[in-house]
Amino acid sequence: MAQILRLANGAAFVGGLNPAQWSALRYLAEAVPEARTVTAFAHYHATTSGTASQTVAALVRKGLVERLPELGDRRRNRLELTSSGHELLQGDPLGAIAAAIAAQSPEAQEALATGLEATLRTLTRPVGEQG
Repeated sequence: MAQILRLANGAAFVGGLNPAQWSALRYLAEAVPEARTVTAFAHYHATTSGTASQTVAALVRKGLVERLPELGDRRRNRLELTSSGHELLQGDPLGAIAAAIAAQSPEAQEALATGLEATLRTLTRPVGEQG
């Protein structure tokens, strides 16, 4: 696990982006249109709206994301990847890890997914509920 994390961390600062910015690109590429907001990304990324807003603002400045006003509520913006954002995401540094997992048997993939989900649930439980 430590070696996989080392490889992932080493690849996370490529393409002029930091890990949070890569996470935002991945999120926006996969999220349903209604969930492509700073608030929804903050919730997904388990961070504050302010931190998520800074991440999105950096992606907007880099021309990778654009803010589109919501119809009926101009105070609210929907976020969309630009063509440059989609293009950069094709070189996602986690692609090699995803390809290595995809090359495994369906049974191995299921076992990995189950184990990682259980690990994530344990790690994200409130402190009083752990143990």
